Amino acid sequence: MLKTSIGALLLSVGAIVVFASQAGQDFSREVVYRGTKLEGEVYLCTSDRATSSGFRRDAGSGTVTEIAEVSRQRKTTTWRVTLKGSQAEVVVFTGATQTLEAAEQFTVSRGAAGLLLTRHDGLSTQTITIDPSNSSFVYSGQDVNLLMNKTNIFVGSCRPYL
Repeated sequence: MLKTSIGALLLSVGAIVVFASQAGQDFSREVVYRGTKLEGEVYLCTSDRATSSGFRRDAGSGTVTEIAEVSRQRKTTTWRVTLKGSQAEVVVFTGATQTLEAAEQFTVSRGAAGLLLTRHDGLSTQTITIDPSNSSFVYSGQDVNLLMNKTNIFVGSCRPYL
């Protein structure tokens, strides 16, 4: 048996394998995505796959720890996106806490490749991208506060909301 500082951890996210060493982690995944064309102005977007990375501070000791996680969430997070010209109203049903959050206003930029929705609030930024040609959806939220400097990214798909 080889003695190395490299260990393999099989995650429950399909057939993803993460190789970790004392020097750090490297991770890569590519899967063909086939979505359907998305029409309309109100979408229901869902994701159960998340990536989280950044720094967490222990409130008691002040120790800062670098973190990186890739996971399949036990509960699906759902975003209802209502486009209204250059604005969008976004309501989130958070999978982790099963909490229905208040509607938030995003600015909408429309381009040939898709939609970019952004929201900035103090030291927090949220971004949503949607490609209507294939219904792909990416949400990212970045936040810095007394306990963390971290970003979360969710990937999934949208469908028209009737």
